[in-house]
Amino acid sequence: MSKKYLFPYELIEINWRFWTFLVMIAVGIWAVISFPVAETAGYIDPFYSPTVAILPLPGLFRLTCYAYRKDYHRHLFNHPLGCSNTSRGENHQQMYTGERNAFFQLENYHRYFLYAGLAILPFFYYDFYHSLVYSGSFVLRLGSLVLLGNALMLTAWTLSCHAFRHLIGGNVDCYSCAYGGNARRSLFGIQSWWNKHHEALAWTSLLTIIFADLYLRALQAGLPVDFKIV
Repeated sequence: MSKKYLFPYELIEINWRFWTFLVMIAVGIWAVISFPVAETAGYIDPFYSPTVAILPLPGLFRLTCYAYRKDYHRHLFNHPLGCSNTSRGENHQQMYTGERNAFFQLENYHRYFLYAGLAILPFFYYDFYHSLVYSGSFVLRLGSLVLLGNALMLTAWTLSCHAFRHLIGGNVDCYSCAYGGNARRSLFGIQSWWNKHHEALAWTSLLTIIFADLYLRALQAGLPVDFKIV
């Protein structure tokens, strides 16, 4: 039997399975056992405000996100069949269990976890505002832009969500018959474009919230990473 060689795309796929698993496990451990820095020099850690109070809800909102579900179902559990690729170890006779099986039924509640995700967004913008006026006068620093960038990325990811897409327009068959009419249809069209980038936003927003936390930890440790802009 001839030796089987892996094509470059197959190597990338195998590595992606491990990276997906490691990232999700690492973030879960980080959010649960790491102690947030709370407030440092007027900056409030995004893991502290307000996530620490309701950690399971935004955590489940992210875990059940359609973008992540595609990744860990296909690349971690090798199921369901995403393409005709025998190297994945799948076959068309394999019964799909997915969301109907035990723990994965929780994924069906993603649209309800969306409300928790929407509810906490204003807190991140308040943290940005607090960093501007905490000293009693207006001051814009690099850390403020880090918090703002994190808030914007979390907003972009949340509002590009498939469940939010259904909420604003995917639940009607006739826009002219529904409340809001053409305005609602226009909003749905904008969100449809945004939704195309949902997976990229999901991973980017995950990185920005971790970066913001690490940035504040570095600042608390005394590293010269912050400076005044205005």
